[in-house]
Amino acid sequence: MSQKKDMPDIRSTRDGYSSLDISASMAPVWCAILYPNRWTLSTHMQRTIVKKILHRNHDLHLLANDSIKDQLMLKDRALSAAAEGITISDFSLEGNPLIYANEGFERLTGYDHKDVVGKNCRFLQGKDTNPATIEQIRQAIHSQEPVTVEILNYRKDGQPFWNRLSITPVRDRDGNVTHFIGLQSDITERVKTEQALLKATEKLETTNSRMKGDLEAARQLQLDMLPNSVPDLPYLDIAVKMETAQEVGGDYYDFHVDRAGHLTLAIGDATGHGLKAGTIVTATKALFNMWAHLKNPVHFLKKTSGALKNMGFRNMYMAMIFAKITPGQLVYSSAGMPFAFYYDASASRVEELVVKGMPLAAFPDFAYQKKIIDLKSGDLLVFFFRRDSGTAQ
Repeated sequence: MSQKKDMPDIRSTRDGYSSLDISASMAPVWCAILYPNRWTLSTHMQRTIVKKILHRNHDLHLLANDSIKDQLMLKDRALSAAAEGITISDFSLEGNPLIYANEGFERLTGYDHKDVVGKNCRFLQGKDTNPATIEQIRQAIHSQEPVTVEILNYRKDGQPFWNRLSITPVRDRDGNVTHFIGLQSDITERVKTEQALLKATEKLETTNSRMKGDLEAARQLQLDMLPNSVPDLPYLDIAVKMETAQEVGGDYYDFHVDRAGHLTLAIGDATGHGLKAGTIVTATKALFNMWAHLKNPVHFLKKTSGALKNMGFRNMYMAMIFAKITPGQLVYSSAGMPFAFYYDASASRVEELVVKGMPLAAFPDFAYQKKIIDLKSGDLLVFFFRRDSGTAQ
């Protein structure tokens, strides 16, 4: 008796397929299995196929007629035409090597299928590939579970690209994993856009943090410019309310009491916010401390405006009220500040003290005005920084 063969014969066809011929000496019936030439069937795989025919021949797509052949060719053309890279690896072989790579994989990586068949897909990894992502893939394959990652791979010419890699296990009827299918998509442009956006966000956050620091310094500087207490005078009750915003650095008020007990009041508002506003306030406070003794408010405003102008503050100005209050009299001048209000208790009426003037450091020779009001017991004076949210008076 002739002994049965344990290995099938492989022959090529004209359609780009190979035929795995299994003779009647190996199985109950003669049959042939077609597969694309680009597939590589190991000896182990051939033996596995023969075993399946002997025990579960109904599980295989046997070449019974041309329609099955056409279906197989259609599936192969579909795999080859796919834009994404598609690979199949044999989990039954040591190292889980590739046995198939479509044309999309060749276009994506630059590797021909002949270069990759028989190799593990690790050859796409390089020096900047994240080890944590590699371990995630390894764990998924070890656990025989599907996994999707975004991994930095390298083409044949050494150029890096970002790969959205999906790996899915293929199981037989018994639930055993026999192969893994890999799907690769080039997401380089998307990742570059995300990285550029992340860098821009980080830069914005850094700038914002620095600005917050500057604004907090300006706010603290503003608070340091304010007097610790209000003067206690026998002929005058003084009340101050100031609500500072977090970024404000330009609002300012100050008092000076001479030896005779006469009060000099300054209220200022620098243009803008931040450290620049705080700087011009600091300079104005220094000038007030130096010239608060001047009797004429107009004289003080002109000297202060010229001094600030000479300090070189570019596009920075200081609106200011300068007032002298003595028992029975107010001498008042303004440089661009909101008009004050005067309540005449004896007449029960309110008067707006209209005194116009340009902010300090704008026109040093500006002709400032002054207003003199006779004060009586019960009268009320109201001065403003601004008539909106954040008002101080």
